[in-house]
Amino acid sequence: MAIELEQREIERTAGVDLVLAPRGWTSARIEAWLDWGDALQASDAPEDDLDPALGSGPDRYANRLAKLGVAQGVLTADQAEPFREALVTSILAGEAAPALPAAVRQSPPIVDLGDIEFAEAVEAHVAAHRAAEAALAGAEAVSRALQGVMSAVSRCEGESAACADPMRNPALGRAARSARDAGAPDALIAKAIGLARAGETGWTGAAPALPAQPPLILSASRETAEAATPEAARAAFAAWETGQVILALGRREAEAAERALTAPRAALMAPAAPETIRLWLTALEIEAGERAHPFNPVGLTLAGVPAYLTAQGLAYGSDAGRKAAQALYADFATTALLASAQLAARLGPYAEYEADKDARLAPLKKDVLKSARQHGLRHAETTALFCDPELALRLGEAGGGPLAYAETEDGLLVAHLAPEAVAGLKALGEDPAAAERALLGEGSLLEAPGIDHAALTAKGFTGHEIGLAEQALPMLRDLRAAFAPAVIGAGFCQDVLGVPAEALADAHFDVLAFAGFDAEAIAKAEAHACGTGASDHALFAPARTKDRIAMTAALQAVTDAPALTVIPLAADDTPAAATRLQAAAARAGLRAVRLVRATAAPVTLALPAAEDEAPRRAALAPPPTVTERVVEKIVERDRTRKKLPDRRKGYIQKAAVGGHKVYLHTGEFDDGELGEIFLDMHKEGAAFRSLMNNFAIAISIGLQYGVPLDEFVDAFVYTRFEPAGPVTGNDSIRSATSILDYIFRELAVSYLDRQDLANADPGEFNADGLGHGKNAAAAEADAPEEELPPASKFISKGFARGAAPDNLLVLPFGRKQADICPGCGGQTLVRNGQRLVCSTCDLSQERQL
Repeated sequence: MAIELEQREIERTAGVDLVLAPRGWTSARIEAWLDWGDALQASDAPEDDLDPALGSGPDRYANRLAKLGVAQGVLTADQAEPFREALVTSILAGEAAPALPAAVRQSPPIVDLGDIEFAEAVEAHVAAHRAAEAALAGAEAVSRALQGVMSAVSRCEGESAACADPMRNPALGRAARSARDAGAPDALIAKAIGLARAGETGWTGAAPALPAQPPLILSASRETAEAATPEAARAAFAAWETGQVILALGRREAEAAERALTAPRAALMAPAAPETIRLWLTALEIEAGERAHPFNPVGLTLAGVPAYLTAQGLAYGSDAGRKAAQALYADFATTALLASAQLAARLGPYAEYEADKDARLAPLKKDVLKSARQHGLRHAETTALFCDPELALRLGEAGGGPLAYAETEDGLLVAHLAPEAVAGLKALGEDPAAAERALLGEGSLLEAPGIDHAALTAKGFTGHEIGLAEQALPMLRDLRAAFAPAVIGAGFCQDVLGVPAEALADAHFDVLAFAGFDAEAIAKAEAHACGTGASDHALFAPARTKDRIAMTAALQAVTDAPALTVIPLAADDTPAAATRLQAAAARAGLRAVRLVRATAAPVTLALPAAEDEAPRRAALAPPPTVTERVVEKIVERDRTRKKLPDRRKGYIQKAAVGGHKVYLHTGEFDDGELGEIFLDMHKEGAAFRSLMNNFAIAISIGLQYGVPLDEFVDAFVYTRFEPAGPVTGNDSIRSATSILDYIFRELAVSYLDRQDLANADPGEFNADGLGHGKNAAAAEADAPEEELPPASKFISKGFARGAAPDNLLVLPFGRKQADICPGCGGQTLVRNGQRLVCSTCDLSQERQL
């Protein structure tokens, strides 16, 4: 086969290489082959004896396999050189490409969704992925922070010692604190300072890569996956997060999938000739011989199937397209199996063949079955479905779309109608030239709507500038870019069109808009000259997820190993969507499901700036109360109980919560602090009353051991249970969400001056029990002045034993007014229309409200 080669300059990391490559290959394709060749093992053949094409990579690969094949007995000495030449020719002709050698690893055991180890295995897999992501993010953050440390030293102008001292160099101090906050240890920060002081200016090297994580292989029955059981959903969740989970539908399928991950692999462009299939199966057999796997798996697959279907005039998502692809793969698999049987006749079947042959022979066709029964099979798996982007790039695989790209000598890509698209349209009886014009435009503005040659001439453009723009259109595919000053000339733009000099420096300056053309005219002219770049023709419809699943199910029916092709998830798909897609793939007949979510765009969270945090919190904070409260305090207390005096102060408060009477008794220490409470509820069940009594005893013991009252208040206010509702008989508490809410509101108001927990406005009852009536101030202003109550109304005469004279009065220092019953002296007056009624002695009193 004659292959035309040419010298190409390929820009690589280390510089520009002069490479001999097949004519028509893109620079990206050539560079991919050079990278592949760099990863190969060195050949023992002198470089002068190797074919220089593609940096001698293909010949190094072929030379090594030829020598290994002779050593293994796969090839005779006479076959070695023809085999070597055939491999090199096949690669340079673009017929096939071997995959990079897979790492031989000890695979973890396959876990079934019903196994007791399932949950642990999935958690370990997800945890390893999260740890790797966190380590990567942390490494990047630390590297940036340490670079900031070094920059703070290197930018400093002054004495070297002072610049390297965080206490004397403020910029370094801030950078060092940021590095410490990012997780860098002080020793590493000190090292960065020392390097900067020694003259180094950069810390950050190559960005760390996310460590490769081996796939987790799970097995399940098809019914389990279809039903989306909790275990199946957990597997889909792990796949959604890591992209490294393979759910095989059956134990045998799981074992075959595990072997396919590390088997030697190669891709052949469709349709592959029988001699090409046999050649590459032999090459993979030689590679597999180095591993001595008991099942001796290899993986041949077909590339370019979408383009093949397009050339036949068949849409990828159509039934006819699936049938044609399945027939193509069936012939491919049959040839590979016959070649495997022929190798078995010379070399023997794989080691586990006798134990495996019944299951292996069952699906074979008659033309293969006879040979396999006679000689066995050399490989447990010969053909597979897998997706390898690196392989696709080296093969120049097109996606089956209507456009292809040719590369100019200066590296620019020029779009044109793909050869398979031309063939497909001809097969359908359609005009490829018309389709190309619709896709790529006319390439000229001669008859363009809105902006044609005449319209441009009227604005001052000459034929020279118009010609330069039209010459650039096929490469730029953008009308504004084609009329940029760099294309048509900055001098013309400034001298003829009057473009300001400062505007010429703007890379996004729009010459056509400056000349007076509106956006609609520019869009119409661009569509005419450049086309739309897309087609709504059914032949070129992009493959949908359901089309991929249906195609995979059709092809894997004739291949040996289950498909390892990826079923894509959108970046914004949820775990629930992954579970549904996994179940749909199982229902469609897939033998294994591998879900991979698309890489999401970088995420930037909207967070408040540091300086805005304090004002924001202040805005959200409740209005301050008069009482100062300690937010946090640490007090060492001994665990001795402080006893109440035998003769103690306190008060009794009678009230009703939601119609249920409650009597609260308090006892105080000599300093007035609360030391005990008793609760009594009349007409309640004995169990409830006993529970409340013992609750009060527990609170009392806590108070006497030093538990602050405000801790109890914070724990029990706003608790909700029945009885609840309006409170009568209490001048400060008018509603409560429970008995405990009422008790601790009352104690908080009386002993802690927590007026924020009072709700003396009876006209407003909210769910939280707090309220401030809008007419409260007016009512208070209109209320007539009352006589000051004597102190005997509030101080126990018996407790004081007459020490409090009758002429003492209680002066109101706050805004709170108490309604005192003149009959009994109790604070138990409640409003009833225009009257105040005492709930203790039933005395009624007229009052202007």
